[in-house]
Amino acid sequence: SQAWKTIFKRRTAVERVNAYLKEFFQLNNVRYRTGKRAKIHFDMVTLVYNASKLAADRINAQINQQQAA
Repeated sequence: SQAWKTIFKRRTAVERVNAYLKEFFQLNNVRYRTGKRAKIHFDMVTLVYNASKLAADRINAQINQQQAA
């Protein structure tokens, strides 16, 4: 059904991000004894990831705007 396809697309998008974080930010090798430190590590990684994606999007938008002008 169409609802299932929409849910599946969203899930695969999230899984791609999770795989990227595990590969490039070493989220599969977190070595903390407490969940608190692991959560802080995860939060910092996601903050850096989101900030870098935001910066890349803004740079690309600026480049596209300059090329259109």
